[in-house]
Amino acid sequence: MTNTEQTNRLGVNLTERRALEAGLIFREQPVSDFGIDAQFELKDDSDATGRLIAVQIKAGPSQFENRAEKGFWYYISTKHKDQWLNHSLPVIIVLCDLDSDTCYYEIVTNETCRPTRQKWKVFVPKGNILDGSSLPDLSAIASPIVAASDFTICSEQDLSHAGAKRISLDIVAHARGKSLNKPLLGAIIRETLRIGRESQYSRDEIAARALAGRAVDVVWGYIYLREVDRVSASWVCRFQWISNSLPEDFRPLDLQGEEDGSGLVIDWNGNAELAKLMDEHRVTKATFLKATDELLGWLPAIEIELAKFLQSVEQSEATPKLEAMALAFENAWDGLLVPPLECQRLNQAIQELLATVGNVGLVFGQRKTRGENPTKSLMRSYQSELSRLKGDISFLRHDVR
Repeated sequence: MTNTEQTNRLGVNLTERRALEAGLIFREQPVSDFGIDAQFELKDDSDATGRLIAVQIKAGPSQFENRAEKGFWYYISTKHKDQWLNHSLPVIIVLCDLDSDTCYYEIVTNETCRPTRQKWKVFVPKGNILDGSSLPDLSAIASPIVAASDFTICSEQDLSHAGAKRISLDIVAHARGKSLNKPLLGAIIRETLRIGRESQYSRDEIAARALAGRAVDVVWGYIYLREVDRVSASWVCRFQWISNSLPEDFRPLDLQGEEDGSGLVIDWNGNAELAKLMDEHRVTKATFLKATDELLGWLPAIEIELAKFLQSVEQSEATPKLEAMALAFENAWDGLLVPPLECQRLNQAIQELLATVGNVGLVFGQRKTRGENPTKSLMRSYQSELSRLKGDISFLRHDVR
């Protein structure tokens, strides 16, 4: 082992110790063209959450040669910048000071990457130390939580043969309510992969008998942004997972793309495609604020109907408009709108508002099965949340004038 390899190994070991001490799950990754050395996974108590961060680890004195008063400059090539920004997981750089046993980190984003004459540089602050105190920051960085409403499995097919149980999925991702980006799509892929691996579906009785009790060996999937895109096969990404225990004779041809070491490979339909889609939907501040004002114009009517429902003596008196109005409110917002940077906080508040109104409609539609008192209790909490969000949005709306 060369000195460089020894230094890198010490850096990986130090990062693993610090990650475990911070309460993270640490998984070292195999050699990858994307330059990812490991993954962090957040835990909830002792349970894994599926929320991941890709980690590039660098160690040794040479990584700290470009010092500044409050941190360190780390230089990267254009190739690595593009790969990390197009990764399905958020990527952080970890610089390991082996002398002090300290790990410093920073996320790689368009905002943290600054151009130089020939390369790019990322500023890694001295305050970003990997330890227990960094968990809130890392939680904000990690891949998003995926809800059932974030995607629809439109087709599940059993393509098994005698040597392998194989499942194929067609998935439509719903951008409404969340920012469209690769970490979100990556999180949807991992969640639908879990569903595919647990599938009990068989195409007929013969297949069910032949593969009874057998775990799924292969899962394919295609991610679309709209239902209509399935007709033209205009997928934004596809993925393949192959069990490591599947004999070589029964393995399908390997998909080429981003690997995560677990058997999952993601093939983006041209790295520029998603960026192009987002650029097409990126709007000016004036356009975004106009859309915000138009959306808020729908809210008073919903609040009135919600108040009527809460004041009704029995559910039979509940206004039938509320569920339809909540759905219309969600549909009134173009989920593919990409806001300018200065409207990001406002956009986040709007997404919370959309989710809350969506919950109002969902719970109202379930009122007969939930019961009157539990339904009204939830609705009162949503009413309070709507009031809070209106105040937040009003402040943020004024703040970006």
